[in-house]
Amino acid sequence: MGVVRDLWHAGGTGGLNWHLHAYCTRAQWQDTTAQLERFLNQLTPGSSQLLLIGASAGWMMPPSWLQRFKHIDSYDIDPLASRLFDWRHGKSLRTRGLRVQHHRQDALRTLGDVLQQHPKACVWFDNLLGQHRFRARDEVQAEQEIAALKETLQGRHWGSVHDLYSGPTHDMHWTPRISSLTRAGVDNSRIDSQHTQALLQEVGAKDVWVDHLTAQVFPQHTTTTLIPWAFKDRYCHWLQAGWVTPNRIT
Repeated sequence: MGVVRDLWHAGGTGGLNWHLHAYCTRAQWQDTTAQLERFLNQLTPGSSQLLLIGASAGWMMPPSWLQRFKHIDSYDIDPLASRLFDWRHGKSLRTRGLRVQHHRQDALRTLGDVLQQHPKACVWFDNLLGQHRFRARDEVQAEQEIAALKETLQGRHWGSVHDLYSGPTHDMHWTPRISSLTRAGVDNSRIDSQHTQALLQEVGAKDVWVDHLTAQVFPQHTTTTLIPWAFKDRYCHWLQAGWVTPNRIT
């Protein structure tokens, strides 16, 4: 039963359940993927090596971002992640001579060791950190561990896209769009209650929404991009994407 549960849910972070949903809904996510690609394409990674943590199958990962590196080490606990990632991205990366090495490992739990093994690599958390509150099962602990990451990653080029909030919406077929809330960068220290209410109104939020406890992921005053994600009919996520460079925040 443990093996079946692992294949289906992968500790609540992936598994066949997630991959089937992503495959069937990927066309609905195109606007979100395009906004993420625009964000990533403006970055200067600072290294030809990438630690891709929580890669899954790379359902919303733009190929143009991956192709900027010479070597990628991909970490995920999902037993299906490596094969599906190669199915989606392997051919285009191999034609450019880019090598991906997959690791089935909880890199978030062993981040210190992983960083020591790859001292020159930059780091990208791919829609992972917003799930940590559900894996930790202790909200205080989860928030503290997420907030501590910026200390662990000092001196690195690193970034993340993650859930900030999620919840139900009034519209059956809500369509993400670039608005005044997402057109310009947002100082993450200024995402206060008033700004949050504006985000919820933008997507027609209703009922109770989930705070994914990721407001303190980045160092203070990091400029971030907020991206709406129509996860499924009548359910939306607000994603936050940001990038940090040593001694300078971009």
